[in-house]
Amino acid sequence: MPKIHYSVGWDNVNVSQKIKKVVLRDARYVMGVIATIFGILGTFLLFNFLFSLLYTLSKTAGNGFYKWITHDLEFLMILSAPLFGLTQLVASSTYERFNWLMARVLLFLYAILVLILAIVCFIAFGHFADMQ
Repeated sequence: MPKIHYSVGWDNVNVSQKIKKVVLRDARYVMGVIATIFGILGTFLLFNFLFSLLYTLSKTAGNGFYKWITHDLEFLMILSAPLFGLTQLVASSTYERFNWLMARVLLFLYAILVLILAIVCFIAFGHFADMQ
């Protein structure tokens, strides 16, 4: 009996090359998504850093700015949570628990930690963006 040869227009060499192209295209897409996530996370951390510096200067200024941003509306508090929520939570609990000097020292240390994390996120953003 003769062998039946089924062909879809691909030989073995072209199949491996096409698989490599698809894998590389998908890897570039994934690297782009990861780069975007690190860029957004770094931006949120940078906003939190600036907000923590405002809170370090004055508790009243930090509370006033947060109330001005949210207008005491729940949905605006939820929308602004990535930008200001973490620092608002840390600053409020720190000012309630400690005296003003210790609270400002702790907020300054918190600001340094957030700045270091933001720098790491932007470095990771650059690394993953260059891999595309």
